[in-house]
Amino acid sequence: MRPLLSRVVVLALFCGFAAAQDQPVEELFIPIMINGMVDDDLHFQTLFRFVELSGTTASPAVSIEMDAFDNEGKTMHPDKFSCPPPLPAPDSTIRWNLASSGSAHSGTKGFVQAYDPAPGVIDGWVRIRSSGPGKLHVNAEIAVVHAVPVGCPPLICSRPSYQYESDALVQAVKPAKAFRVPTVVTPERQAAFSIVNPSSDQEAFVSLLFYDTSGVRLGRVGVHIPPLNRMSRFAAEFAQIPPVVVGLPEIWALPERYYGSVLITSDIPIVVGAIQVLMPEGKLVASSVAAVN
Repeated sequence: MRPLLSRVVVLALFCGFAAAQDQPVEELFIPIMINGMVDDDLHFQTLFRFVELSGTTASPAVSIEMDAFDNEGKTMHPDKFSCPPPLPAPDSTIRWNLASSGSAHSGTKGFVQAYDPAPGVIDGWVRIRSSGPGKLHVNAEIAVVHAVPVGCPPLICSRPSYQYESDALVQAVKPAKAFRVPTVVTPERQAAFSIVNPSSDQEAFVSLLFYDTSGVRLGRVGVHIPPLNRMSRFAAEFAQIPPVVVGLPEIWALPERYYGSVLITSDIPIVVGAIQVLMPEGKLVASSVAAVN
């Protein structure tokens, strides 16, 4: 009897230890990343901020893996965009650990390597995987800076305000099948959407339903997004896509000055980000995006 009891105790201890070690992996996505020089002194940088929220006593509290992709789903090597460059690794994944109540500041270098067209801009999206007993909060800042890129984050946070053209905060989001985005389209302000299909093997069929401020649906369009691809356009450009045929064809057009919201739905989970662009200078401001249960 005693040997059997000992085995039960050992088994229980082992299972408890294994459960503690086997932490679930959480995926978050930054649907907009822009980096590179527009002209001799104007450039884009994307700044990533990570904060551990739980204050757990475990060390490390969170282990992080970050991968970047271009619009066609091709992996971007960190040497091309990351600042500071990651330690040598056998693949393109950036990895680090975050301490309890700790934080990290990372970002892009602001220019493209010499082997790319210069000046040049790269854009895409980022997948962040975290594991551990802690809780991770992430956001990104898209900055447009009037200065030659020098140094890495957090050095860019030491630049004076007059060097900043504009910036927009982009929240990390989890995949969902529906998102609602408040939207405005006028000659002075244009909403833009970034829609990512994070699946590695399934195409997403995405519908965009445009509503006015009274909640009346104006029209609907649909797009197919291949695996790991991103589609990024102004709301007005999405509205010009040939309409989805549901019963009878929909014939519609956005009013000259449009205020309302867009419901973005998909047959598989997707990721949606949005910004607003102020015309004619092209300054960026943040836009909210809400997942719909």
